[in-house]
Order: sequence, then structure tokens, then C-alpha cells
Amino acid sequence: MDKHRRLQLPTVTGDLCLETGLDVGDGARTMYRPGRQHSSYVYSVAQRFPDEWFGAIFVVFPLLASLYGARPKIRKSSARRNGICLYLNSRAIVLFKHKSLGLPVGECSRIASIPRFVRNAGDVGLQRFIEGFQYAEGSFVGGTSPCIRLTTSSVKA
Repeated sequence: MDKHRRLQLPTVTGDLCLETGLDVGDGARTMYRPGRQHSSYVYSVAQRFPDEWFGAIFVVFPLLASLYGARPKIRKSSARRNGICLYLNSRAIVLFKHKSLGLPVGECSRIASIPRFVRNAGDVGLQRFIEGFQYAEGSFVGGTSPCIRLTTSSVKA
């Protein structure tokens, strides 16, 4: 528990697996240690604006609020990018996701993998993880044979 914000840390449920899928796709965990920059711990999920605004506000925001017991803050991702960012400033959440769930902090690989705790959560946990990952990274492609495409990087134009 985060003693300053009275946040709760969730147990392994389908919702945590869903949120982890979103995190692996579009999330970031950042630690600024004392002495380098200001000391802070940030967990964020970025979405494109305006096409993913609806999902950020009506799916991701309530999910983070219910899992961690805190309302995420919302901001435009940057002046140069067309995005929306939901974030929580919490040492407890960043360390929980890093030490308990095994997710990396800082620069992440472009090769995504399913975390061990999701594999151990059974079929429902795995399905919810894939649902979250597809929401973050996937697209539905029509044409002569419809398919679902998943990618961890965008095609360069």
C-alpha cells in the first residue's frame, strides 16, 4: 500500500491481467532517482487522440481507478504528439509492477512477452491479457480475408 495516497495493490484477477496487457502494449513505468532529476515514480498509459480518447476515458481510466483505488491524471502526451496520457504518480504501483509482476522499468523492448504471473493465472487470465494487448496494439483488417493484426511497433511511412 502507498502510505501517502492510500492506494491499494490488486491481487491477480482478470482485470489485472487485462490492465497488464494494456501496460505491455502502451504502458510505461519510469523511476527518477534522487540526484539525477526530481525523485518520482510514474506509471502511464498513452493513447492516440482523438480516436482512442473514448477508450482512454471510458475503459482505461475506470480500470486503473478500480484496480489501484486512485483516479489517474489525464494530460496531452506532448506538444509535438497527438496523444492522451493517463498516469499515476506512485512509488508503490511502479515497484509492484516491477518487482511483483516482473515488468521492466524504463526503456522497454519492442519484443513483447506474456508475463509469468499471467501464464500462471489460467485461461481466463491469458484471455484477458490478450484482450488488453489487442486493445493497445491491435487492429482489425478487412479485405478479402478479415484478420486481427498485432504489432508492437508502427510501420514507418
